[in-house]
Amino acid sequence: MIADRRLQTRDRLHQPARLVFNGEQSVLACTVRNHSQTGAMIRMADWIELPDTFELDIPAGDRRRVRQCWRRGDDVGVAFLTLEEATPSPVVSLAEARARRAGVRDAD
Repeated sequence: MIADRRLQTRDRLHQPARLVFNGEQSVLACTVRNHSQTGAMIRMADWIELPDTFELDIPAGDRRRVRQCWRRGDDVGVAFLTLEEATPSPVVSLAEARARRAGVRDAD
């Protein structure tokens, strides 16, 4: 049996939400499967690479900055960040993202 290392109990849920990052240029649909005061588990429709930190936007009006803690397939565990930790990630242009994916580096 796997030990439960959670500090807080989690409430089960099936709430549609959105992941928002890259200066709101990237918005992905997801489902919040459970949550607590300190974090949540979200399920993605498809596997897609996510940044370390992003915003979790739940339509009920709750938008929180989160940090990705673990990932198993389409399931992602996130921790809610404090105000001090919630510095947004820099915006990446589409051309820069494509260059990174292709393995091209800037010539400095």
